[in-house]
Amino acid sequence: MLFLIVFGTTCYAIFHLKSTPVRIAAVLLAMGTLIAAMVPIIRILAEPAPQPAPAPIAAHAPATPTPGPVLDGRVRKGN
Repeated sequence: MLFLIVFGTTCYAIFHLKSTPVRIAAVLLAMGTLIAAMVPIIRILAEPAPQPAPAPIAAHAPATPTPGPVLDGRVRKGN
């Protein structure tokens, strides 16, 4: 949008100015304005995209060991 505004204003000024030196000054001023406006735009486009934050790791309570299988056929107390 900024480029179109500067371009339109420059075209209007160049076609309506009578003196050649003033036309040249208007062209130089317009070119300087466009280049100055491009610097922040290029800086924004050149920045790497922000990386998403890593997902937090939930803390778990320590696991309690479970009793293993009984191989001799006896019944354990507490089961």
